[in-house]
Amino acid sequence: MGRTSDAEQRLIEEATSLWYSRSYADVGVSEICDAAGVRKGSFYHFFPSKRDLALAVLDRHAQTFRERVVERVAAHEGTAMERLDLVGQIGAEFLAETAEATGTVCGCPVGNLAVELSTIDDTLRRRFDAMFRERIAFLRSLLDAAVAEGSLPAGTDTDLVAESLNAYYEGILAMAKTAGDAGLLRRLAPLAIGLVRAPEAAPVSS
Repeated sequence: MGRTSDAEQRLIEEATSLWYSRSYADVGVSEICDAAGVRKGSFYHFFPSKRDLALAVLDRHAQTFRERVVERVAAHEGTAMERLDLVGQIGAEFLAETAEATGTVCGCPVGNLAVELSTIDDTLRRRFDAMFRERIAFLRSLLDAAVAEGSLPAGTDTDLVAESLNAYYEGILAMAKTAGDAGLLRRLAPLAIGLVRAPEAAPVSS
């Protein structure tokens, strides 16, 4: 039973890595099985289809985000705005680490797959949307805390600002990938605080 579980995890790990450094379409089941050291026939014991493996990979990405970002930010003892700034710092660390490990700037692992697959598989599109909504809710919780602390005006539309921040981070990651510049997020992420505080970026309800 232990070997079975290990094989399943190896398939998820290899798919996660290969799809991130290349693409979903470019890496097929056979290559993933070879990289994981798992027979192709065994693959279908764990995953009825490539899409089912993709859903498992997305579960892994979601858990990684919770562990690497949400839990680390929650443990930080600074102000809400300092915790918000930490989100960008963690993202910049991840981008630099993966660029060093893979030799290329790969962008956002979830964003990459979302762009590639959302228009061709509605099941996956809904999963991507749910994952981004979870991230937006996390950012909104930080913004709500900043309002409570007085760092942002009462009445700030934290829903809209959180959506804007998520789009801002995703945009930077896409630009970093196309530019091959792992330092772009480190340079631009700190500006998110200024955008949050700007009246046009943080509208106040009437």
